[in-house]
Amino acid sequence: MNTKPSLVAAVSAVLVLLFAGSATAQTAANKKAVLNKTRDLINKLPPQQQRLLSSGARRILQVAQVLNDPHSKLGDAGTITTPPKVAGLAAAIAPLAPIPGPGPGGTTRVSDPRLDFVDSVMTSFTQSETSSAWCGNTVVAGYNDSGAFARTAVSIDAPWSFSSASYSSDGGRTFVDIGVMNPGTNPINFIAGDPVLACTSPTQFYYASIFASGQDSSGNYFNGVALNISSDAGHTWSDPVAAVAKDFSHAIDKPWLAADPTNAKRLYVSYTDFDFSFISVQCPNDIRIAIELVSSGDGGTTWGAPVVVHDECVFATGNSVQGSNPVVTPDGTVYVGYEFYPAAVPNNEIHLAKSTDHGQTFAAPVKVSDVLPNGNFGLLQGGFRTNEFPQVAIDRSRGSSRGTIYVAWSDGIDNLVQDQPFLVGTYAYPDVMVAKSVDGGHTFSLPQAVSPQPSNFTGRGRDQFFPGLAVDRSGAVGVCYYDRRQDPQNTVIDRYCSVSQNHGASWQEHRVSAAHWLPAHASDEVINLFYIGDYDALTNDFLLQHGGFFGAFEVQTNGNPDVVAARVATEN
Repeated sequence: MNTKPSLVAAVSAVLVLLFAGSATAQTAANKKAVLNKTRDLINKLPPQQQRLLSSGARRILQVAQVLNDPHSKLGDAGTITTPPKVAGLAAAIAPLAPIPGPGPGGTTRVSDPRLDFVDSVMTSFTQSETSSAWCGNTVVAGYNDSGAFARTAVSIDAPWSFSSASYSSDGGRTFVDIGVMNPGTNPINFIAGDPVLACTSPTQFYYASIFASGQDSSGNYFNGVALNISSDAGHTWSDPVAAVAKDFSHAIDKPWLAADPTNAKRLYVSYTDFDFSFISVQCPNDIRIAIELVSSGDGGTTWGAPVVVHDECVFATGNSVQGSNPVVTPDGTVYVGYEFYPAAVPNNEIHLAKSTDHGQTFAAPVKVSDVLPNGNFGLLQGGFRTNEFPQVAIDRSRGSSRGTIYVAWSDGIDNLVQDQPFLVGTYAYPDVMVAKSVDGGHTFSLPQAVSPQPSNFTGRGRDQFFPGLAVDRSGAVGVCYYDRRQDPQNTVIDRYCSVSQNHGASWQEHRVSAAHWLPAHASDEVINLFYIGDYDALTNDFLLQHGGFFGAFEVQTNGNPDVVAARVATEN
């Protein structure tokens, strides 16, 4: 299946149809203008900081480029001239029925392959980059979906969405794909992906994502974070509410969502603010990059003012921050993990900041560990990018380990070799590492690889990347990740999970997908050319009614990326 020419042609032709020769369409002009403003801001960043942008922010750049030059040649796609079958696209909606399975490699299907529209124009869409929430017997998974974008972008006066979700009423054994995450009714709206989910009951679910453009009741345009709410177990979703809304001197990126187990109405969203206002108190006359957090005490209806977790002045220090991940402890304490990029030393750092007043103030961050960037300058073998953004999880079990903080990330420190084939620079084969704190985040254990490279491995190395992390009701710790150990040449990808029943002292491995796939990318013109995702999260039952873990992730079949999932049991 050759996905590159057909899908690029389809998406580009949709945009040609929407924007070429439509001078009377004010919606199109406004949408193009607001995306261009964000693009122009991001392009002001130095190259080192531009590399930190998430897939969602890069997608805004891609879409803006296509809108300004719909005949652009990206990758090997060639010149686009063929209009798509718009009626066929509009008809490609979710059947709202359980997805036939099983999925590839013994997995459960989460995104519906029946929505990967197939005709003479297009062969597949991309579903990837997942987050899931599990409450009781209900599991909801969210993911990026270029099919959702194609289905919403066929109308010039419609809001756009690059996100979708699937729900399960049987604990994650079967799923129904809803087709599109609701972008609301305002035609300027653009939900640009990077989804994160949380739940507080078997029916109450929350979905956060990048709000690439929105418009408030006063007619002001903004960048921010969208929050959609479902009160019927993920079947239907509200119009998006802006958890964060900042004017176009800000570019908002990489949101993450957490629910408070002590208060079902209290939610937290962290994100990265690329602040180009040049008037901030912290960084006057400088670009400011900050990890910030907002909170809601009424279930996401209204949100408080942003609170700074960590900020840096780009030109004054050269330092950066990105990749935040908030969690809440059994007593309501808030922790936010993130990656710190110091200008002066070769290694980056994993940081953790703590708030004991429900996110109103944060203590100075603690360094969890140094971290060496993965691969070659963040690119892994096969030409796709990766990151070391941490995942944080809290033990909420009733045992002696209650309150333990775990942090996971991928780290290339233990296997740094001279790069091939050009023998220029180095390549760091990453391991998935975990560190823990038993004293409230004041100190951390030395990082431990959950699956070290075995001594009998015959290749130069193997990549492990994008770890998801969770702790279940028994205190068992689960880490799931992509792994290339099955191939001495470090090319094909499988999915593994490592589980510790003794608080991280030792780990037992599970191969949860034997799909054995080769990474294909640059297949969608609205997706970054080096993209297969930025993360795939892991979850446990937030209500602590069930043990074990659930994780959705990407598998590619003949170059077609779909979302599948696996459950990992920890109790008999």
